[in-house]
Amino acid sequence: MVVLLFLVMVASAVGALVLGVVGRRGVATAPLVAEVVMLVAMLDGHLPGLGIVPAPFWALLLGCCAMGTALVERVRGSGRRPGVDHLHALGMLLAAVFVVLGSGDAHRGAGHEHGVVLLLPVVVAVVVHAAAVVWSVCGGRAPRVESVRRLASLASVLAMGAMVAIH
Repeated sequence: MVVLLFLVMVASAVGALVLGVVGRRGVATAPLVAEVVMLVAMLDGHLPGLGIVPAPFWALLLGCCAMGTALVERVRGSGRRPGVDHLHALGMLLAAVFVVLGSGDAHRGAGHEHGVVLLLPVVVAVVVHAAAVVWSVCGGRAPRVESVRRLASLASVLAMGAMVAIH
């Protein structure tokens, strides 16, 4: 099951990245760089034998990417892509949490001892993020390619969360 979730996670992340590059309107550079960072963090954190960079560093980097892309999109004005800066930032922050929770340190340390207390806000954030993405896609405001990209990115984050949950 973990292998299937890993494949879904990587395929969805790569698909979202490719759709961002080749999409009709194209996605700004900052979110694409953040997607690459998230993909590398996923691979480093979940491929056996890797784990080259410590999970807290990846979490910090993903958090910085989330804030950076939201700021860049806000300053640039994201009128052509409403709500993308916030949705992308929330997805990146969830990925940061999943990287830390999925690391070996979390399983040996306080992560398992306070499981329900720690996981309840994460589950709520995942549900809110998924609902916001689905709402933005079903609202019909985004072009079709952008909608598929958003759903692919959501699938990647959900697969990563599922891997952490069953690990």
